[in-house]
Amino acid sequence: MKKNRVSLSLEVLISSQGIANFLAKSLKPDNDILPEGLRLEIAVVTSDSLKIFIEAEDVGTAMNTINDVFTCLQPAIKLLGKG
Repeated sequence: MKKNRVSLSLEVLISSQGIANFLAKSLKPDNDILPEGLRLEIAVVTSDSLKIFIEAEDVGTAMNTINDVFTCLQPAIKLLGKG
């Protein structure tokens, strides 16, 4: 029996204009090698928003992936907030 794939698309609005590109680049190293069956795309929509797209084989993997993305974004956002 074929499993249903799960896809999730989020647009993240960032309060500081102009840092979306920096945040997308800060996630780049984590996106190079993904497990089989997982797709993750992070794109700059505008200077203050990112689009995050995840496609996974199940809900648990999709949720774990978005949690990992937000965990990786948090230090960069905190660092930028101190400037």
